Amino acid sequence: MTRAAIAVDAPLTRDAAVAIAEAGGNAVDITVAAALTATLSETLMCSLGGSGFLMVQRAAQPPELIDGADVVPSGDPGKADVWEISLPYGDGITLRAGPGSVAVPGLLACLHLAWRRHGSLPWRELVQPALDLARRGWPVGVTTARWLAIAGEPLLARQQASRDCFLAAGRRPLREGERLRFPGMASTLELVAREGAAALYGGDLGAVWAETMAACGGLVTLADLARYRAVVRRPLRHRSSGFQLALNPAPARGGAALDRLLALMECSPVERRRGAPWLLHQARAQLELARWREGPRRTAPASTTQISVLTARGDRVSLTLSSGYGAGITIPGTGIACNNSLGEPELNPGGYLAASPGTRLPSNMAPTLASHGDGRLLAFGSPGASRITTALAQVWWRYAKEGLDLEAAITAPRLHVNAETSPRPRLLLEPGLEPELESDAVPPELKAELEAFELRCFDAPDMYFGGVKLVAQLADGSLLALADPRRGGSTAVTGGGI
Repeated sequence: MTRAAIAVDAPLTRDAAVAIAEAGGNAVDITVAAALTATLSETLMCSLGGSGFLMVQRAAQPPELIDGADVVPSGDPGKADVWEISLPYGDGITLRAGPGSVAVPGLLACLHLAWRRHGSLPWRELVQPALDLARRGWPVGVTTARWLAIAGEPLLARQQASRDCFLAAGRRPLREGERLRFPGMASTLELVAREGAAALYGGDLGAVWAETMAACGGLVTLADLARYRAVVRRPLRHRSSGFQLALNPAPARGGAALDRLLALMECSPVERRRGAPWLLHQARAQLELARWREGPRRTAPASTTQISVLTARGDRVSLTLSSGYGAGITIPGTGIACNNSLGEPELNPGGYLAASPGTRLPSNMAPTLASHGDGRLLAFGSPGASRITTALAQVWWRYAKEGLDLEAAITAPRLHVNAETSPRPRLLLEPGLEPELESDAVPPELKAELEAFELRCFDAPDMYFGGVKLVAQLADGSLLALADPRRGGSTAVTGGGI
């Protein structure tokens, strides 16, 4: 058995990770099996038809980032079928869905490349937990149920294959605890177990995908799938309070955004890092970050998840994976739900199909590793797209700068600035922060700055503010696994530990 700390969203994802740890798998083996299972247990949060970024560091080796970003396809834009949908999520979102919103997916290529470079167990053994789940079916988890309640009917009712997967009797969205079973998914995973990523990127699954796209107004071709490659990159580095952080590098923007926001927070004229002056400084930093980013920054998808794994030998993996909001399209006979990456405003700052075919779409995903000379090692990340950066920066600040323990740093209330609201940017606050910004608590010299924001106070901690999954080896060698209660979460420490 491998001694490991595991932090994921769904209990079934955790169970798959634990099974591979018990079989002696290393950190990459555990992560890959968890991710493949998550495409079922956390369906719509991620998918074999989505994207992923995997940060890995083996003991005594430098870290590396495996880029599984979605890519702009080469099909004829004149034949694209896209739908505009408005959903009541966060501040409200309007997006494009439908076959014409689907980009070339990268997750399976990312996972298979990570296994080829770093895995130790046979590939089929890593697919087996997901395959077992596909054969027997599984209950709808809490996060999937929340998203189905928001997006189920407007997004998934237009196509028969999606109705068959996600709507009870083809009519209402499935609820938490009700049974999911995707037609064809077991056969899909059998192919993936035998052929690896090649099954999708040029094999039989790819052929079905391309035929479906051609028939219904999608743009992904078989040639696009065959050309796709996951890419190994050198991480961006950031030093903070004696730690060395490894961040997601360009062309993704999540790591650079986290690097910049932490630097902006450091440059504070506020001596006492609390109260209204400090909160307003954080809001100012987030507003400056939003202006630094190119293009529109609207509320980003809930459909992302995070897997963090660390083993006692010091191997660490942080994987963030996403299917966007979802295109509302499932590839018939495969069970694979498609991304809508071409329809997300924040991934397409130049507009719909403005980027040329073959371009990797930008991403806010920010899987992160941290190490300290005293032996502390961490792997963490979050879903939440535009809130990934702000969630991770606030958790890191409270731990590394303010000295909170890791659990307290994760559960502490958060703020987020939505710079796109009109006429004023909106400052969103979780409970516990709003008293600091009541008029009597704000120094007179800062009242005008506060009035530049529209305030919105949430009634309870909310999944809108991210869902950090963090694993750590502490200075005494003990292992710790934590999951943000905002998005549920499941953790385990195998082989002993705390």
